[in-house]
Amino acid sequence: MWKYFKSDTFFAQGETAGIVMGVKAPVILTSRSDSDISKLNSIALGVLVTSK
Repeated sequence: MWKYFKSDTFFAQGETAGIVMGVKAPVILTSRSDSDISKLNSIALGVLVTSK
């Protein structure tokens, strides 16, 4: 499943967000091919995780 993540996201025109959990502060994961919305989603997810 993970193997096809990028192609599925590209062809389905989906938006994603990614962070690394379990560290002192969330690490935001982005790719050069990510859209601006995906990058913003990752930042927003990081803010949500740290605000609790």
